[in-house]
Amino acid sequence: MTDDRDAFPQHVFDALGADPVAFEDLIGGMIRAVEKRPVDGPVTVMTSGASLLPTDSGERVELAVEVLDGQQGAALVALGIVCDDMATNRRVPPVGAPWRNSDPFLSGTGISAILVTPSRWGTTFDEVRASDGSVLGHVRTLRLITDSEAAYAAANGWDALVTAAGSVDALLDVTRGDVVSAPALPGNAPVFLSKLHAEHPPRWVTFTGGELQSVTGLESEEYMNDAANHEVWSVDSFLARFPWVAAFVREVRPGQTGLFTDASGAYVLEDD
Repeated sequence: MTDDRDAFPQHVFDALGADPVAFEDLIGGMIRAVEKRPVDGPVTVMTSGASLLPTDSGERVELAVEVLDGQQGAALVALGIVCDDMATNRRVPPVGAPWRNSDPFLSGTGISAILVTPSRWGTTFDEVRASDGSVLGHVRTLRLITDSEAAYAAANGWDALVTAAGSVDALLDVTRGDVVSAPALPGNAPVFLSKLHAEHPPRWVTFTGGELQSVTGLESEEYMNDAANHEVWSVDSFLARFPWVAAFVREVRPGQTGLFTDASGAYVLEDD
């Protein structure tokens, strides 16, 4: 019976019924990456050693990425990003909550987000068990997705994204275009703004991911520090009053700010 201390490397070795082929370079100088080629599934790149990284929660995980053959480099980039976060912040990646970047992290692609989901293989792959059957940790599957896909998954869930894409395999090719459109910000979503908007148009509008924030550029620090000078509108009310902001609301990504200098609808993006 396998010693529980070896449960994680043994799980990676046995996973998917395919022999592991190790990459030469270590992730972060300490974590091995291996390639698996299952008979009935896509090329899968896994870590062997991420579970040794200390986490504040005590959770232990290895990581996996499914890719098309020839795109293993994309998997290694994603594994490096997540391993670095685990080592730096002593945490494991959250399941079902997209990690979104303002720009693509894979050169020449639209891939700018990572989403952790259950694998296609179920618990036999996802769970690492001790010799007595107890769960010691997990293998977390990382999905490489575009910002529109991340927004869709955040609003509707991973299963809905797979359904919209047609299959999980439709989300493998990192050179693909968006398989879905980003959901529009609901008309009843809040817009936090100063009362100066009653007389002046917005100059800077920021999308935080669930709300808009707007200032006219005429507010002083003292003015902004007084809660009585702020109010909340709905997106519908905001766009009815300032219709030229509509294109920005449709196109913006979380963390971006649009600078408006007139009522033409033209804006300059300023990433946080």
